[in-house]
Amino acid sequence: MGPARMPLSLDASRCDRCGRCVSACGPRALRIGPSYIYVDWDSCDGCLECAKACDRGAIAKRGMQATPIESADRGRRSGEFRSERSERGLSRPEGRPLSTCTATSAPEWTLLEAWALLAVLFAAFLGKDAVMTSEAVRELSRVAQVFARAGVLFGFYAVQAALLWALAWRRGVSVFDAYRLRVADVPWRARFSSAGLVVGLLVIVRLGAWGYGALVQELGWDPPVRELADLTEVFGPTVWGLLLSVALVVIVAPVVEEVVFRGVLQGAFAREWDWRIAVALSAALFALYHLIPWLFVPLFALGVACGWLAHTRQSLLPAISLHGVYNVLPVVIAFWMVR
Repeated sequence: MGPARMPLSLDASRCDRCGRCVSACGPRALRIGPSYIYVDWDSCDGCLECAKACDRGAIAKRGMQATPIESADRGRRSGEFRSERSERGLSRPEGRPLSTCTATSAPEWTLLEAWALLAVLFAAFLGKDAVMTSEAVRELSRVAQVFARAGVLFGFYAVQAALLWALAWRRGVSVFDAYRLRVADVPWRARFSSAGLVVGLLVIVRLGAWGYGALVQELGWDPPVRELADLTEVFGPTVWGLLLSVALVVIVAPVVEEVVFRGVLQGAFAREWDWRIAVALSAALFALYHLIPWLFVPLFALGVACGWLAHTRQSLLPAISLHGVYNVLPVVIAFWMVR
């Protein structure tokens, strides 16, 4: 479909990501992201079913008035909104598909990039475990073992961070823009809303994890609750061990893992399939990645919560925050138990 025949006006700022337009699109030419609407004009047949399904005015027939937005939390005054205001930037460079994005839009990752990143991640994971359990590390003194293990873990996350930087560099954008790590363009109201969602979801997933633990014990599955003490065994029960645990488990791991699983993998899956499938698939891979079978269910629930935040909020930071605060409790319990 040539530029002159593009029948739609797009305004990503009015989209609430309900998914009705994607379901209505027969040719599957439409993608909805956290802060963008993407149309593959070469696949679009101009049926306008997506515009009929959208009641927010995010997608409208070109030249028609968009549906008024009556909800106050959309951050705009109610009333008529002419779609001509959303037609800025509708021309496209030669050879590039058209998309309407806000300033916080992230690149659309491909499945090839996602699977390549996942392959490197699991290879690095296996290498990390091999080094940490090697005879060379076990023969070191207790203090030397702590620093050796910490160095291996920092190196493990550094490999992932380097690959994420390379992906962003390949797309010609900064890491902060590529993975939606900026908050400057997010209104304060949205920030407070995100904070409330993080707290609410934290309570839900933590209560769910405790309930799941009680259930499996009641059923006689006898989960290895001693794993809570692994942090003190890896880093030692000292203040240095606590600081290393906080740095790695509460700060570094949530940032890197959320960028990998929610920033790249979920984004690539959402480009190909429905966003719900993308959230579930990235959450399942996130749970499998930890290689602790009895923790699959609570980790999957955490992954779904983080995935939903990543899909609905304008930044990846709410998902990172939920992940980091969720990890605080195991650290506290592990070091409290050795007092």
